[in-house]
Amino acid sequence: MPKLKIDDDLDIVYFDEKQIEQLDGYFKDTNAETAYMLGKYCGLRINECYGLKWSNVDIKNGIITIDRQMQYQDGLIKMVSLKTRNARRKVYMCSKLKKYFKKLIKQWKQDNKELELQRQQNQTMIQDLNGEMISSLELVNSLPNGKIQTVNSMKYHSRTLQEKNNITFKYHYLRHTYGTNLAVLNTPEHLLCNQMGHSNSQVTHKYYIAVSEKGIDELLKNLEKM
Repeated sequence: MPKLKIDDDLDIVYFDEKQIEQLDGYFKDTNAETAYMLGKYCGLRINECYGLKWSNVDIKNGIITIDRQMQYQDGLIKMVSLKTRNARRKVYMCSKLKKYFKKLIKQWKQDNKELELQRQQNQTMIQDLNGEMISSLELVNSLPNGKIQTVNSMKYHSRTLQEKNNITFKYHYLRHTYGTNLAVLNTPEHLLCNQMGHSNSQVTHKYYIAVSEKGIDELLKNLEKM
């Protein structure tokens, strides 16, 4: 199981290095790999992840703009506003994610060419923020054949990881892992708050006062320097 942090941080769950290694192997080359990478390296909420449009990914400058999310409303899939003002943000990509997206967009262009008719037939029209209808083909997490993926697409993987790998997986745990790792690396709190889109810094602060394995390792290294 993922490791629960203690005391005031029982609501934060993170994956350790061994579990991340297992998850890397599981998600590689699956339809959920892109969503997994966005959770692992950007700490996105699942609604933000599946609402991400290609037009909001700037690979050259390594920036992802989060300005909407996917939700079910009245049985329909829609793009809606983010819950808080701070949730609207620019998330910076690491080199591993930029490399992955360069490969992904190359594949996306190839799919557009080779599977054009299939993609056009399978696309889903979704209501965007301004009320206009957009195609699921505009979303980063649409399938190669044009079919849409939604916030429910991770449910199968959660069940499979529990049954086959004995890992209790929730997409939000990737967000907690992202925050935990950056806190241990002494990322300035205000910067982490901005990257995660927290409504206030008190939420972010919990990542700094909680105990994690990486944090203990750093503490022991510092103790040896005394």
